[in-house]
Amino acid sequence: MDETQIIANEVRAYMVSETIQTKQSETLNFTELYRNNVSAVFHYLYCRVRNAADAEDLTSQTFVTALETLSKLRDLQKFRPWVFMIARNKTIDYYRKAQRHPMTDYNEELDKVKFNGEALSQADQDHLYDLEQLISRLSPLEQEYLRLRIVADLPFAEIASILAEPETRIKKKYYRLLERLQAQAEK
Repeated sequence: MDETQIIANEVRAYMVSETIQTKQSETLNFTELYRNNVSAVFHYLYCRVRNAADAEDLTSQTFVTALETLSKLRDLQKFRPWVFMIARNKTIDYYRKAQRHPMTDYNEELDKVKFNGEALSQADQDHLYDLEQLISRLSPLEQEYLRLRIVADLPFAEIASILAEPETRIKKKYYRLLERLQAQAEK
């Protein structure tokens, strides 16, 4: 073996070693990103589909897709809005596949609601039912603002990234929406 072949073999071995280390590093990074976001993604999806098993499946699908396409994400700082965009698309696919529409039995859901470990009073349950009715009459986009801000607890900048709208517009629409809901709830 001549010196050129030895150097070429060493370079190949080094490149393979670097590739393996890079893959291991990406896996460790993804594991941490998963741990930091899985709960919020699940709650967001559960709010969308109202079924724990389906929400778990969609959460798994979301993170599998994220792992498979992680190399397309240029900035890991934008992982959270990116994974919520994937989750949002998964729910759209979920409803599209079976021509399903979100159906909620509000009474059944409200019976399960507890606040600080205690069951809610009938008056509080009635108020929650009224609020659910008001929210159900909102447009899908307005409901999405509430889900992303309240359920997923995302900052406005990340919501703007997910919905591809300017942050100031998101803030304005969100606060106007809250004012409108409050005014309707007081009636």
